[in-house]
Amino acid sequence: MPLALRHDSPPHLLPADHAVFILDRRGHVIAVHEGEALFGNRRSHDLIGQHYASVYLGDRDDALLRAALHAHSAEPARVEAWLSESRDRRIRVEVSMQALKGGDGSVYGFAMFVRDTHLYKRLQTRLRENERRFRLFVHDVTDYAICMLDFDGVVLDWNLGAQRMTSYAAQAVVGQPIAIFFDEQQPADDLPAQLLRTAGQSGRANIGCDLKRADGECFPAEVIIEAVHEGDGSLLGFALIIHDQTQQQLSERRLHEAREQIVHAQKIEAIGHLTGGIAHDFNNALQGIISSLELASLSLDRHHLAQAKRHVMVSLDAALRAGRLTQRLLSLSRRQGSSSQRTSVAKVLNSMRELLDRTLGDDIVLEVSFPDELPPLACDSAQLESALVNLAVNARDAMAGHGRLSMSCRVCSPDDSSVQVTLDAAHSAYIEITVADDGPGMSEETRKRAFEPFFTTKPEGRGTGLGLSMVFGFVTQYGGAVDIRSMQGAGTSVLLYLPCDEAVLETAPPKDTKPAPNLCGFRILVVEDNETIRHSVAARLRQLGCEVSEAASGDEALSILAGSPSWDLLLSDIDLPAMDGYELCCKAREQFPKLRVILMTGYADSKWLDSDELDGATEALIKPFDMGDLLAKAQLLLLPAD
Repeated sequence: MPLALRHDSPPHLLPADHAVFILDRRGHVIAVHEGEALFGNRRSHDLIGQHYASVYLGDRDDALLRAALHAHSAEPARVEAWLSESRDRRIRVEVSMQALKGGDGSVYGFAMFVRDTHLYKRLQTRLRENERRFRLFVHDVTDYAICMLDFDGVVLDWNLGAQRMTSYAAQAVVGQPIAIFFDEQQPADDLPAQLLRTAGQSGRANIGCDLKRADGECFPAEVIIEAVHEGDGSLLGFALIIHDQTQQQLSERRLHEAREQIVHAQKIEAIGHLTGGIAHDFNNALQGIISSLELASLSLDRHHLAQAKRHVMVSLDAALRAGRLTQRLLSLSRRQGSSSQRTSVAKVLNSMRELLDRTLGDDIVLEVSFPDELPPLACDSAQLESALVNLAVNARDAMAGHGRLSMSCRVCSPDDSSVQVTLDAAHSAYIEITVADDGPGMSEETRKRAFEPFFTTKPEGRGTGLGLSMVFGFVTQYGGAVDIRSMQGAGTSVLLYLPCDEAVLETAPPKDTKPAPNLCGFRILVVEDNETIRHSVAARLRQLGCEVSEAASGDEALSILAGSPSWDLLLSDIDLPAMDGYELCCKAREQFPKLRVILMTGYADSKWLDSDELDGATEALIKPFDMGDLLAKAQLLLLPAD
């Protein structure tokens, strides 16, 4: 029997809205498998043996049977009707009939399929609605251009976002290649074709570039091309998405400007922090200068020349300390290079005893201890002294002027178990300098922030918050490290570690202790608008036998230069009225090509500090300087070594 479908076939073989009937040659039902939505189990038995036309309402003849019998294709005969005697509602169904044939082509029965069209039509309606909504969504998106491309990158459709973004109407774009949107000025090894190839190979291509509007104006955009495939994986075309980044770039530019304004505001705030503290530090230095000079004057009145000289030297030392404040600030910001020399720690500590005794006051007990033999350090002695003074003053303030302060030092190595900071193993030996007080100590939060620039626990106007930052900058500048050990109620110890092995010392030139050079007979022009500086420098040079002329401006200097056939050295300030020192130097060398020049500046970050800006005939000198520095520069230019 060729009929295999039974009415008790497993129910999951067909959807619930379908029913299958097997008919004999005359159209009577001999087997049935129905969906639950169409018939109940009771009806299925009643339909066996009945004519197929009794299943639905309509003509009772054999028209559908004859149509299926004479069909010459695989397509069945179809008709729409109402389901007959449905349970509680009218059901519109599609009835299709197909003849069942044997191997010799003879018909031995029919298969009739009944399907509920209500659900099918509802799905179709929903699909059409979803498609309509999707098209409206894509069409009405205004922030993005979204369109379809064919294989060759030709535009197939165009949404409102694309029209708004490019000013091209749909009728002007559809059928055009996407290349019309790309800026012709861009380096084009056919960028659109390149993007299409990439998208075709990897599924996606994107790039940020300039695109062109209808009026020729260019705008920044992000271009994304996605490959669109059929269900079988074959390439159908491409989806093109364009995002106008004009507003994004504008926002980024505004954000950058806002950040710059914040940075500027922070700089202004930093200057505010600096002014009070720097004024305090300079006033202290000036007070030392004034007091020492007054004492020197009194000693001279009493003909105590030795005491007068001693007070003058103290005043000179205080003045040099004040001048080094700006250099220490620049050292903190890493804008000034290090100056290395062999420095004896013992000598520095011994020289500081008297200074610290006066600075700390009578109620601070100072203890200084160090081994008899210590290797020298390769660092600037003035910077080391300044760092120790900073630490001592901080300790005095922490102890409120009453307590005990100790300074000690020893030699250690990077693998020393008592060292609690990481030291560079490239150096075999370090000198550990400890400055300890018995003050109230620091909290953990304060200890962690102690080296931050402008961080201070002192009242406003009592400090810059730069002392420990400068110490840290000085030590790290020479390849060392700093450690702070402190507990609340147990005092504070600051430990400085500076390398002292032979590898470091070999690069440190010994401090120059040569006597004043013999500059007798050299013709020197001193150009400085500050009368006090000009007269004092000129007087010292005359003491050494130089023939010195003075000028207060660049124009006056050029006039003096023109009045003599030869000059050996031009010593000029950079910051001159009208004509600066750079311009004066250039014009002077037009007359005297071999003229040697020393340029003085109070700006320690001047470009002339860069060795690349200096040649063998030009040197720079930072104010304030002592006469030894000036004479060393003059000797370097006027008395070159053989």
